[in-house]
Amino acid sequence: MTTDDLIAALHATADRALSPLALRVFGPDRTPPPSPAQVEAFEAEIGAPLPDEYRAFLLHCNGGNLDWYQFDGPTPEGQWTAVVSRVGGLRDEPHLSLRSARASYQGHEVQIPRALVWIMGDPGGNAICLGLTGAHRGRVYFWVHDEGPDPDSWDGAVETAGNVVLLANSFTDFVAGLRAREE
Repeated sequence: MTTDDLIAALHATADRALSPLALRVFGPDRTPPPSPAQVEAFEAEIGAPLPDEYRAFLLHCNGGNLDWYQFDGPTPEGQWTAVVSRVGGLRDEPHLSLRSARASYQGHEVQIPRALVWIMGDPGGNAICLGLTGAHRGRVYFWVHDEGPDPDSWDGAVETAGNVVLLANSFTDFVAGLRAREE
């Protein structure tokens, strides 16, 4: 799968949410992509520029719901399977909002290491995250929500979280590993 294929899948899911009559009369129900200024404002909020591959994707697509796409490793750390049902964007809907996810997971109570940012979610509340800084920059990780780090010993780093798994060395590699989930 390419990023263009992922965008087409997001659009197809949005179109299926409409009745055939509404689709013919009103056209596709798609949230337009954010402007470069909106992306720059988000980057200022998170304190880091988004990796180029993901930034380019976000400038072409503002996320949305996805009909159960699956990532099947191999990953740099072994085999892993992840399901993607939500793709974040600079949107108002809390379950699809990069800002809402950041506030939820990295606000007062930090759950996802600050070197990462939530970009996608699975149906069970786990997250697909993108590395923003240092050795993690541009890499894609799976964050397991119900296996949190020990709050007494966790220093906030990816390496010591214990619930973060490296899925791919780049956003492009991660998207290339996505497939429509077979029923």
